[in-house]
Amino acid sequence: MSALQKEVSDFKRKIQESTQVPSWGPTAVKSTAGGGPTYSQPSTPPASSSNASPSDPKKKKAKTNVVYSQPKERGTGSNLNTQLVFAVDWLKKQQNPVRLEDMAIYSNTPLLSNAELLQMFNAHPLVVLNPKTNTYTYKHEYQVRSPDELLKEIKMRGKEGSGISIKQLKETFPTAVQVIEEFEKEGKVLVMRTSKEAQPRLVFWNDVPESQGGKKVEDEFLSLWADLHNPVEADLLRSLERDGLQATASESLPIKPLPTKKKGKKPRTSTRPAKITNTHLAIDLSKDFVKS
Repeated sequence: MSALQKEVSDFKRKIQESTQVPSWGPTAVKSTAGGGPTYSQPSTPPASSSNASPSDPKKKKAKTNVVYSQPKERGTGSNLNTQLVFAVDWLKKQQNPVRLEDMAIYSNTPLLSNAELLQMFNAHPLVVLNPKTNTYTYKHEYQVRSPDELLKEIKMRGKEGSGISIKQLKETFPTAVQVIEEFEKEGKVLVMRTSKEAQPRLVFWNDVPESQGGKKVEDEFLSLWADLHNPVEADLLRSLERDGLQATASESLPIKPLPTKKKGKKPRTSTRPAKITNTHLAIDLSKDFVKS
């Protein structure tokens, strides 16, 4: 019996050795009633970025914010006209006079090394050179630097019957909007605003302020005026026809006559009667022969 028991124990040991799994395989979680272990599936380790295959279709490419339809800034170029535009635009944004050396550096244009470009820049109608200080300024439409100069400019334009664009004023006087609003409250100027955002667009000189007898338009009249709309053309024509009136015809453009061909001289036709003769009979057939 001892030999039989030994063989049974050796058989069980071999079975147990054959059922062992490596450390990366399933792990035993519990034992059954018969003594055999029960195994569970191994947990899948998280895939690292270093082990990921570059050809993995599920891997998403990194998104970029580059807009390829827009060209990149590549400096001021090599064309003289292009460099001239860059230099003038840079000078336009400056509020104070600028030296040529500073302008060449900040505008990235070869004004110091290219004599032809410098000559074109000095001859530009909107570039002003001060020979005393050797500095450059941009020639704006309105040379306004203070509220007094602004009011003087508006008054001078008012005598001509025209207004001033506030957009052009802000190029040399950034606080022009605030100053003009103060002038409007004082009754010195009249301001025309945009219809949607009510932003100042044009400014006019007020010829008749309240101190000289001028009166502000009442709000009721302004609201009534704003409520008026131009009628539809078809409705307007029916209304005129109903009242026995007739719409005036628009002035028609004169019709240009078609170019006529010049009459050339016709070939002169001879009225002389042709003399028809029968050569072999010697008879003139153009004459009437009456039997006597």
